[in-house]
Amino acid sequence: NQNEVLPSITREDALCCLAGLIDENNLVVSTTGKTSRELFEIRKKGGQKNNDFLTVGGMGHTSSIALGAALSNTSKSVVCIDGDGSMIMHMGSMATIGNTAPNNFTHIIINNNAHDSVGGQTTHAENIDFELLSKAFGYRRFYSFNSTKVLENKWPEIQENDGPLLIEIKVLKGARKDLGRPTCTPLENKKSFMKHAKK
Repeated sequence: NQNEVLPSITREDALCCLAGLIDENNLVVSTTGKTSRELFEIRKKGGQKNNDFLTVGGMGHTSSIALGAALSNTSKSVVCIDGDGSMIMHMGSMATIGNTAPNNFTHIIINNNAHDSVGGQTTHAENIDFELLSKAFGYRRFYSFNSTKVLENKWPEIQENDGPLLIEIKVLKGARKDLGRPTCTPLENKKSFMKHAKK
């Protein structure tokens, strides 16, 4: 589409924005690779506790884990921060999400049209009509953003709607070279997330 506005924000810009918007009581499940690495550093820099479930080494499973969290913690809102490559890898889980229709589930796809964590190969996500896909799978609403400012302005409205919601955030490829890795072990992360879920 020649009229489409290209993204001008990085994945880390989008994650910084989301970290500020998502309520601290919500449960957050983030996809493997650089997304979880960036989110971990953002939380650490902001002095926030790392209560997010970082799906380390489990590409494609993020939305299934988040769905389980939503179904077993109905009093909490669950935000799944997925990637385009991860979402495509196990797209069947979206059919289950739509069918079970948890009203506390928000599915965010950070779309850079690339497998950024493993070499930057294209995912062909730029050719996917995510709005049509969301309707086909039974999600209740769809939003698409390529600007953090517009996302911030729209967030209060988004929060008024029952899930499952699908939100696409279009971002640039790449990450900063000094990006670190989570300093907690997967087991420590799991225990922290479970403790947060029980509050």
